[in-house]
Amino acid sequence: MWGPCRGPHSSQLRVVLVGNIARLTGGVAEFHLSATSVKQLFQQLAELHPALERHLQDGIAVAIDGQIYQDALLEPIGPDSEVFLLPQIGGGGTRSASIAEIRR
Repeated sequence: MWGPCRGPHSSQLRVVLVGNIARLTGGVAEFHLSATSVKQLFQQLAELHPALERHLQDGIAVAIDGQIYQDALLEPIGPDSEVFLLPQIGGGGTRSASIAEIRR
């Protein structure tokens, strides 16, 4: 079962939408889902909230367990991972950064 966060969920990854992305889900910013890759996660989110699909396809930054990826579509996700979806980070390059680097 997947959907908005409504309490403890076992073996489901936590997904948090950051910034104005949550406007596309009616203000729901946190979900618990079952996905093993970013691609599968995007498919599930698009099914739940079709307005997200275009933004997911156009490019979005993904942080998996604290590591930020610009091109994360094939990145694996563990069952207890924490995934943050952020508006695309400008600046070019495909180097990944950690959340600590972004906070500096």
